Amino acid sequence: MNKLFYLIGVFLFLCIPSCTKQNLPESKVVPTELNRSDDYFANLRAYKKSDHPIFFGWFGGTGSMGNPEVPGVMDQIPDSVDIVALWGGAPPIGSYNFETMQKTRELKGTRFVITIFGSGVEKLMKKNDSTLYVNDVMAAIDKVAKSISDTIDKYQIDGFDLDYEPSFGDNSIFGDSGGYATNDPHTQRLFKALSQYLGPKSGTGKLLIIDGQSDIGIEPYIDYFMQQAYGSSSPSNLQSRLTTYGGGVIPARKFVPCENFESYWANGGVNFNDPVRGVMPSLLGFAYWNPVSGRKGGCGTYHAEYEYALTPDYNYARRAIQIMNPAAK
Repeated sequence: MNKLFYLIGVFLFLCIPSCTKQNLPESKVVPTELNRSDDYFANLRAYKKSDHPIFFGWFGGTGSMGNPEVPGVMDQIPDSVDIVALWGGAPPIGSYNFETMQKTRELKGTRFVITIFGSGVEKLMKKNDSTLYVNDVMAAIDKVAKSISDTIDKYQIDGFDLDYEPSFGDNSIFGDSGGYATNDPHTQRLFKALSQYLGPKSGTGKLLIIDGQSDIGIEPYIDYFMQQAYGSSSPSNLQSRLTTYGGGVIPARKFVPCENFESYWANGGVNFNDPVRGVMPSLLGFAYWNPVSGRKGGCGTYHAEYEYALTPDYNYARRAIQIMNPAAK
């Protein structure tokens, strides 16, 4: 489950040029530009705005300058992906990758968010105002929330994802109450402060996401809970994760189970035992599954870009999207 051990040093927007570990096999090269009509893109944007199960991915390798002569991660994101977490960091402003990201946002309606660990937010608080952090930690949390919002605006992106793993080694003031679904005053203060700028209560259309674990007091403030359901092999396992990590308060439509494509990209996940359809790759099992309480929020993958090396058409991601949102015939 734990992404923490992959990238423990990620904590500042402005200090994330790229992931430090990239074991991606050599990619095949396919055309990055296809002739699409204006109607195609208008329909795509309308689809992205509709109420539907989303596809989400943490994409590595996003924080580099990019090169128009050498297709990279930013060029390869499938059109039908709804939300991209910049796991490799935000691209430098004015770079080829930055301009490609903005074009993808405008033309395809794809939304981009930045991911930071709880420990990274705490380090940012200390960097912003170490005295305030010592004297009034809640005020320091309010201040860092504004700083996060300002940086999202600076990079012209769409929101924030807190990688929340206090039970898996990410030690900070966030989540120090313990448990897979904490009841933590610092975490609740952070999301309440962020909700002025991001999430469903802000009115801005900007996304506020938590991933990994959750906190029982933040549900009204978040758009989605992305759960690291890595290696899950059955519907009952996914249902258990919603109950355990969601603390009994996360509604089905905010719950997005995600598979680990850093490890399982070649086969679309592990073997998933669907009682109706039989054994299938787990990402497809995630796509078919819904909680007993109603429709899920969607599904996704960690290191989504790894799939490109074996299937440049993103076979498993596209199949999962089609399962959740069948194309009209």
